[in-house]
Amino acid sequence: MARGKPVVLDSISFDNQSQAHAFFQEILQRYVPGEIVSPEDSIHLTGLFKRHPSYPEKVGPGVNYFEVKPAEFGSQCFCAVLMDGSKEGFSYKKCVTQRLD
Repeated sequence: MARGKPVVLDSISFDNQSQAHAFFQEILQRYVPGEIVSPEDSIHLTGLFKRHPSYPEKVGPGVNYFEVKPAEFGSQCFCAVLMDGSKEGFSYKKCVTQRLD
């Protein structure tokens, strides 16, 4: 049986953080930078984003949709496009662990 901290979202649950990391990494890798995340994947990202340690500051006027954007060192990350048009990139890893470091 897998050990570790469970990760529980509105739409899906994981027995541990490793399972959640793998699930969201797989979603991220399906997209290229600039691509809008599908409504199906956005359901899970909405719950994940709520776990970010800085969520209250990041969510601002609310999320319009999610997209993928380029990040450091040739990687990519999820980005919440807010209702006012501003964008907030976020790390799925920080959302899973709920740690800022």
